[in-house]
Amino acid sequence: MRRLLAVLGVCTTIGLAGPAYADPDEGGGDDAAFLAALQRAGITYASPDRAIGSGRAVCVCLDNGESGLELIHDVTIRNPGFDMDKAAQFAVISAKHYCPHHLAHV
Repeated sequence: MRRLLAVLGVCTTIGLAGPAYADPDEGGGDDAAFLAALQRAGITYASPDRAIGSGRAVCVCLDNGESGLELIHDVTIRNPGFDMDKAAQFAVISAKHYCPHHLAHV
């Protein structure tokens, strides 16, 4: 139950922001900071380029109107080593570094 509440909280954080129409690459993002944040969160990856591509893809999904819960489900499906918590962390880290306009301002 605690895990479900945490995931729903992350979904709400991602999903409450208004629709965005900006290009996910607008502002560029900081790839090195993104990779460092993944490392600090204990999220490993085989290829930095693939991790960066996946992080940017999170923004494309959000720009296309995908809900936070749908996004986390997609991340989990595409990364069998991720549980819902890791998928949620990855989504939030991705949004923070590549499309912060999708994060709710609380």
